[in-house]
Amino acid sequence: MKKFAKMSLVAAFAVAGLTSTASAGSLEEAIKGVNISGDVSYRLEKVTNTSTGGDSEAQHDIDVSLTAVVPVNDNITATLVIDENNDDDSDKTLDSDGNQTTAKDSSHLQMDIDKVYFTYNNSGLTAKFGLMSAPYTDGDGDGVEVAKTLGDHTLSAGYFYNTNMDTDEVYYIGAAGTVGMVSYDAKYAVKDDSSASNNDGTATDTGSKSFHGSVSGTVENIALAAYYGMKDDALSTAKKQTQYKLTASTTVGGVTLGAEYAQNGKDGGDTVFAGNDIAASEISIGALELHGEGDASAILVSAAVAVGEKGTAKVRYAKSNAKTANTDIKVLRVNYDYAMSSNFALGLEYTRNDDDAATDKASDYVVSAKYSF
Repeated sequence: MKKFAKMSLVAAFAVAGLTSTASAGSLEEAIKGVNISGDVSYRLEKVTNTSTGGDSEAQHDIDVSLTAVVPVNDNITATLVIDENNDDDSDKTLDSDGNQTTAKDSSHLQMDIDKVYFTYNNSGLTAKFGLMSAPYTDGDGDGVEVAKTLGDHTLSAGYFYNTNMDTDEVYYIGAAGTVGMVSYDAKYAVKDDSSASNNDGTATDTGSKSFHGSVSGTVENIALAAYYGMKDDALSTAKKQTQYKLTASTTVGGVTLGAEYAQNGKDGGDTVFAGNDIAASEISIGALELHGEGDASAILVSAAVAVGEKGTAKVRYAKSNAKTANTDIKVLRVNYDYAMSSNFALGLEYTRNDDDAATDKASDYVVSAKYSF
């Protein structure tokens, strides 16, 4: 299957003109050096609302992704990423009363070209051009990125002239590396509406500035990290959003323990350009997404242990504490994963969501399988 996928993708690249006729040889020669990777996962999900008589709804979540990295010459590679477009069963068949009768079947899945870009590498200099992931947008954009590694430090910059946010452009500068035993990462990004009428600080102004930074290291076998995020919208009535998170983890007697604490600013913690993106400073699990809780904080504690040679059990508990009364959220999640092989795993997951502001107390049950190659 993997060899067939390689042959098919290389042939597609050749037809699309991504390999020049001057260097085109036999298909066997074209396959040399091609790196194919991807994964296929299926999740059967069931949500039960305990406060409404046990009402439940089942659905699936299918993820399919395939990445091909094709060497063009000694310094340039072409990357193609194919991903499914609609991965859940939102397109259900309903009866005359509006009740679900059948979930969407696999024939409705649509595979799209998600990313296409070229990469140039030479002496610590990396340059990318094409359709790639745009920072803090939870989506892709057309643009260019450049990075230069100098010893233990890497400087980067990027410009995206077309994103998933209509006329908004995104550009950034960043730095990452290590100083002694401490690793750091910092990025300053600007979202700029290319329409002049939307850059005047009025209600239509969608411009924004964002900064995200982190430091991490290990002390006495305890991994420590700190994250900070900030977003300042150009809209005159908008409030600056800030968020920080502290984390610690270690292993004691075969049990991996972790703890996280995060805090939003008094005006909120939405520090990314698109609300469906997740910042590194965020605590996000189940019904709890801290950035949307206003002036609030949250904790998350976890414990994981190996079960036999191939199994892993993990339990996580998270709780938010908001300034607004009766809006706290508590989440309990238990996972068991069984790695049948290095590239195939089965999983069981239970999540209990207890939202003080909601009348429904929901429990989620998941059975999953994932194959990677």
